Amino acid sequence: MRNTQAVSSNCNSSQKCELSLLNQQLIDVRQEFDDLRTALNAHAIVAVTDARGVITQVNEKFCQISQYAQHELIGRSHRIVNSGQHSRAFFLNLWKTISSGETWHGEICNRAKDGSLYWVHTTIVPFIGANGRPEQYITIRTDITQRKQAEQQASHLALHDALTGLPNRVLLTERLQQTMAAIGRNRRFGALMLLDLDNFKDINDRLGHSLGDELLRQVAHRLHHCVCASDTVARVGGDEFVILLNDLDADPGQARVRAHAMAERIQQALASGFDLSDQQVRTSSSIGLLLMDDAGQKQEELMRLADMALYKAKARGRNNVYAFDPRLQAEVQDRASLASDLREALSHEDTGLHLLFQPVVDLLLRPQGWEALLRWQHPTRGLLTPNAFMELAEQTGLTLPLRQWVLQAACAQLAQWSHVPGAAHWSLAVNVSTRQFQNPLFVSSVRDAIASTGANPHLLRIELTESMFLTDIENSILKMQELQALGVRFALDDLGTGYSSLACLLRLPLDQLKVDHSFVQGLPGAPGNAAITTTILALARAMNLKVVAEGVENTAQLGFLRQQGCDAFQGHLFGKPMPAQEAQRHFMQQKA
Repeated sequence: MRNTQAVSSNCNSSQKCELSLLNQQLIDVRQEFDDLRTALNAHAIVAVTDARGVITQVNEKFCQISQYAQHELIGRSHRIVNSGQHSRAFFLNLWKTISSGETWHGEICNRAKDGSLYWVHTTIVPFIGANGRPEQYITIRTDITQRKQAEQQASHLALHDALTGLPNRVLLTERLQQTMAAIGRNRRFGALMLLDLDNFKDINDRLGHSLGDELLRQVAHRLHHCVCASDTVARVGGDEFVILLNDLDADPGQARVRAHAMAERIQQALASGFDLSDQQVRTSSSIGLLLMDDAGQKQEELMRLADMALYKAKARGRNNVYAFDPRLQAEVQDRASLASDLREALSHEDTGLHLLFQPVVDLLLRPQGWEALLRWQHPTRGLLTPNAFMELAEQTGLTLPLRQWVLQAACAQLAQWSHVPGAAHWSLAVNVSTRQFQNPLFVSSVRDAIASTGANPHLLRIELTESMFLTDIENSILKMQELQALGVRFALDDLGTGYSSLACLLRLPLDQLKVDHSFVQGLPGAPGNAAITTTILALARAMNLKVVAEGVENTAQLGFLRQQGCDAFQGHLFGKPMPAQEAQRHFMQQKA
């Protein structure tokens, strides 16, 4: 009996030990579960739903990010935070995955109670019931809003112009591709417009780059508000904008009318003044227009054709619209051929580039100097003046080498005349362009031309224009003074046609003023021209400067200018531009 009781006592003790152990294990498991839940709640946004997707539990982080209280969420579905950013197909695929018992991973954009959007990386885990089907879902989310915003910002910057916020060339390429695809499907015309601001460089130089940038921002704003929501306005560089018009009309005539109407609307919008700081600026635009059909052209070809039209619009002057005409192709090819020939002419000797010389005469009508004028004897096009190719040189980057060629050739001619009896005192005037004068190497290029040819620097006169001094006048004066120290002299050409102030003129180290031919025309009968000319002559006397009147073509003009105290004269009355040898014979005739 005692043995039986002992055994029973031992058994009870063993059971108690096992129960105690199990109880401790349960406590440990619960503690571990609580720790895991605490950690999960601290890190993640958690929600539990039933099989129908109705929310049964949410943690505090869900409430914080969604801005809904627990009682507002429980009993509702996740439609309460639906942002509308995802398609119906997106959610159908999600439900198909989790209802089949598989875990779903992805990124979802949700909408908080105040309407703001937030992004979460989401994992949805189904819990399978006894019937083998999901009976509830646990959704674990992490906030990735900052990362998505950074990605969106980076994507925006990659596709948009930093200054104006408009689409850039990359996004324009994508939009143009979409437009061409739509034209092919719908058989409705679109249009491509290239726009340049007229004289933007002058405005930018005069006001500074900061206000120039502000002007571009305001232009972009007006362009954006001119077009429809389905159209595109892009900035592709500088003051160049592209307008892409969609879905104009199925009829080419009507499409063309609508495109022209939009171009006119844009020009009117830009024609009104722009408020920049404390001043108002007015500008205009040139537009090249290309109607797009289903011809299957490549994007590069479309842009090239529109650019042709823009060039034609700018060639016609300010504030013009020009629609592409197939005949432009021949013109563009002709310009390309001329540019190639000019490049060839600059790289080889005896290719037609040469100087002609027009006399500048004194009061006794004796040649005291000459002006060097560039000409190009083209092998097939004949004799060309700078009007025929100088703009082309500017557009193709040939301006500086061409101007340097003129400077070098002029100095060489001065050196030759120094050995001709009676001609050694002749001065020679050379025109320089704004780009040439503003080049940091300008002074050294003049110095090198003088040194390499042996020309007398005291007989070299460089003719400048007023527009060259609109920006950085201090640096301009330093350049002039440095060359003046060598003996080089300076004349201000086309006086009265630019923007110089009297204070500016007084600071320039000049020795000569030139009255523009536009003021000499009509003398002496034109009262306005006579008044301007008289004022310039009086100004020159006050500044102790000599004056040359350009464009003198008859004795009446000459008589008036002499009477008003003009020092020297230039024009067809005294001789047209001529070769150097003829200039020498002309002098001999005058001397005889």
